[in-house]
Amino acid sequence: MRSILIIGMFLFLLVGCKNNNDKATNNIVAKVYNYTLTKEELKKHIPITNSIVDSLKVTQQYIEAWAKQKLLYQNALINLDNTEELDQMVADYKQDLYVSYYKNALVNQKLDTMVVQQEIDTFYVRNKANFRLNETLIQFKYIHLEPDTRKKYALKKLFLSQDPLDKNELLNEYDVLEDYYLNDSTWVSLKSVYDERPEFPLLTEYQLTKEDRFIEVSLADKSIYYIYLNKILKDGEIAPLEYVKPTIKNIVLHKNKLKFFNQMEQILIEDAVKQKKYEVY
Repeated sequence: MRSILIIGMFLFLLVGCKNNNDKATNNIVAKVYNYTLTKEELKKHIPITNSIVDSLKVTQQYIEAWAKQKLLYQNALINLDNTEELDQMVADYKQDLYVSYYKNALVNQKLDTMVVQQEIDTFYVRNKANFRLNETLIQFKYIHLEPDTRKKYALKKLFLSQDPLDKNELLNEYDVLEDYYLNDSTWVSLKSVYDERPEFPLLTEYQLTKEDRFIEVSLADKSIYYIYLNKILKDGEIAPLEYVKPTIKNIVLHKNKLKFFNQMEQILIEDAVKQKKYEVY
């Protein structure tokens, strides 16, 4: 009876191992030497597509590229005489990569506190001469009305009003606005306006000589642009702080990062010396 039990257990384990091996084999997509590409790994690198033909093509291309890489790597291991230098380069790169990720993790934890507004203001004041414009900036707003728009006078009145309630009424009550931009307190590049909205009317030099100006432009299709120029800054003038703030923030952030890393490294050295984890012979 005992022998029968032992034989039964052996057969059970044998079948279990076979099933596990089958599952492992079924999970393998390709094999080169001892390297295997699994279905899970393949899914991570294959973009989702609605086309079965495209999906099969991309999958085949990835598998072939993976196989070529493994074959070349294996041949390199076999045929290169001295790989010690390469191994050292790999080890050095691994250390650099870990250090880089560690530094970025530390910085990301402190990112919100690494640059304060006072630093940005001070940098701007000290370096104003370096922020002269080479383009025209405007603060403006506009609405584009379709040709058959009614109540143009009412729309114009709401458009020119500085009351936030009128702005809300303009946006909520009228669905005839073909296109609009109403943030007239933000500086934007006039060139970027033309780049992003090729259909926007070209403003003349005369129109750009006066601030707080309303401009009405009728197009060939009988649609109308109401444009309000709040403020204008020309080529050669000093750029406003709010416009160059992202640039200044990046400059100050880079400087503060370097300072932070230097301080951190010095603290690590001093702490290691105190704990006798760093000794120079």
